Amino acid sequence: MRYTRIVTAVLVVFATYSISAKEAGLLTASGFGTADLSSVTIAAQAKMMARRAAIVDAQRNLSEQIKGIRLTGGTTMEEYEISSDIVATRVKSLLAGAFEYDQIISEDAQSVSVEVVMAICVNNEPEVCRSRMNMQEIEQFIQSNQPAGNE
Repeated sequence: MRYTRIVTAVLVVFATYSISAKEAGLLTASGFGTADLSSVTIAAQAKMMARRAAIVDAQRNLSEQIKGIRLTGGTTMEEYEISSDIVATRVKSLLAGAFEYDQIISEDAQSVSVEVVMAICVNNEPEVCRSRMNMQEIEQFIQSNQPAGNE
């Protein structure tokens, strides 16, 4: 007789703020992107693709630190043995006030790699944050500009 049992677990993991070691008052996250030079006709296009991938990765990592991630897992068992294991993560957030803090581009004969550091100001202490809104000010701005029906 064949038994199949599916077990699904949903975890919500909340990450804590990790203030940048480089500069107190900044919440930072790194992202990485690469592009193969053989897949494009212009090298600048590969740089732009790798940079965009790095920015999106850094934004996702920054969102994970602020909002947390949703981790969903599923296990299928047949005849008392695991036949399939699936784990997926999901991040859903509005990222306002983030800016590019640093960027490193590396090139070789075959590919372009880009590392981008995105940041958001936790307070206005760092020099780079003095002319920017911090997280609390952004939250207040978003709440005060919501339409009346969306509260």
